[in-house]
Amino acid sequence: MQSIADAVIDLAKKHFGNYKIRNGQVIPEYCPICGGGEHKDKETFSVGLYNGCWSDMRGSCPGINGSREGTFRQLCNYYGEAAFEFSQLPQTIRSEKKIYSKPNPEKYGPITEQIVTYFSTRGISEQTLKDFKIMSDEKGNIVFPFYRNNQLVYVKYRKPRKLTEKDGPKEWAETNTEPILFGMDNVSFKKPLVITEGEIDTLALYEAGVHNVVSVPSGCKNLDWIQNCYDWLDNFNQIIIFGDNDEPGIEMVSNVMRRLGEYRCMVPKEYPELVYNGKHFNRPCKDANEILCSYGPEGLKALVDACEPAPIKGVLEVASIRRKAETFISTTRIPQLDEMLNGFIEGGVTILSGKRASGKSTIGSTFLLNAIEEGVPCAAYSGELSPSRFLEWILLPATESKYVSYVTDAKTNKHIATVSTEIEERIREWLKGKLYLFDDSETFDEDTQTAVLKVFEMCARRYGCKLFLIDNLLSLLPQSDDEIKMQARVIKKIKAFAKKYKAHVIVCAHPRKENPNSTFTSDSVSGSSAIKYSRLGK
Repeated sequence: MQSIADAVIDLAKKHFGNYKIRNGQVIPEYCPICGGGEHKDKETFSVGLYNGCWSDMRGSCPGINGSREGTFRQLCNYYGEAAFEFSQLPQTIRSEKKIYSKPNPEKYGPITEQIVTYFSTRGISEQTLKDFKIMSDEKGNIVFPFYRNNQLVYVKYRKPRKLTEKDGPKEWAETNTEPILFGMDNVSFKKPLVITEGEIDTLALYEAGVHNVVSVPSGCKNLDWIQNCYDWLDNFNQIIIFGDNDEPGIEMVSNVMRRLGEYRCMVPKEYPELVYNGKHFNRPCKDANEILCSYGPEGLKALVDACEPAPIKGVLEVASIRRKAETFISTTRIPQLDEMLNGFIEGGVTILSGKRASGKSTIGSTFLLNAIEEGVPCAAYSGELSPSRFLEWILLPATESKYVSYVTDAKTNKHIATVSTEIEERIREWLKGKLYLFDDSETFDEDTQTAVLKVFEMCARRYGCKLFLIDNLLSLLPQSDDEIKMQARVIKKIKAFAKKYKAHVIVCAHPRKENPNSTFTSDSVSGSSAIKYSRLGK
């Protein structure tokens, strides 16, 4: 099988002109996208030999789809070449795959007349139901089967009638089954993919002649399906996100585009007014099914055909701005701190500092554990601890004091806190799928700070991580005479990452070397004026 390096070199030979191979990168003499611009700037473009990621340092280069960095697949598509098939996820991220149950297809029956009648009132034909293998359960409820490679993976249920509050939930899913996209086996990789917020919207679009359509499995807030379908989604060059026209739906569209890549996403134009049986409701249609019922298959398909690229990055129409309260990812669960900060704000950076051996790393890991307790996935980088030492560092804060035991070190005669194997295994089980660590034993083409942020980006996109820990800032800096400027640059990149992924990053920063008897203040942090931190933990 061809290696990634061979694929990169083949592309370079065809499209890059003169190039060099240096420090694990292919570097053309001139940028193959802009040719070096008016001044013929040299060696501004590079492609990693071992991961295929490309970037261009020339600020005026138009890039690809407005971006000056991206994946090897994106670069191949730009030149009309077949992309080398490999996962974009670096092997530095270690995760145990969750084990799901498989639904039993034999317990479901054919669609009933009641189900056919229910869907007919929503403009959806019996043939469309058959194309998606819609079934019924023993109580007559609608069964939405989710297939992948002809295997039934996930099942959702819905009552086939208009519901009241007394009826309970209108939809529910088979327990412990893997959430994937509804309709995956019906689509072609050669056409744009349409993703809707619900199964009925997918059926509505299919009814309108838009057959390359799927639905998210569990509404607008749960995005676990991205991780489960990540490699499958990577096959599409263009994706249309057709969410509901309400605040949660709009937020889902934004979050999904961020995770799947804005460069390949499109969205519908303004939704038309809801008009049903000649009655005007003086509001826009909420979703694809309402558009189908109001304007028929032709009107719905026309809206899909008129979809536009995602809004231009960096441009806001002032009239569209909505005032919004700060959103917090998690609390610190330390009452005095929460009284001051309320918690870790979305898109923010917290600088954590203190004198030597004052517990910066310990409190940082405690913040991660507290966030995990609140259901927030986390990721960490440790520039000083090996993976096994990092685990040991996590175990004690994660253990209730009554389960901590002590052993005596034979050399120093000191008492050392430890955790039993049984407790360790219980903590490991609790941490599965919730905490990820940058593996610095791997070799990267980039400098450490770039590699760490790229891995963090993958954790945010694939695993939905929201709280990140960098311990410590100094270990990310290259050798330089101007440490303060280097810190400011790195913090700027960290802030940009936090803002892009609506995450929060905790950064451990060492203080200046001062008199040990001096009072610790914000000015004690090395380069504090350049860092321009949003918060300081002491």
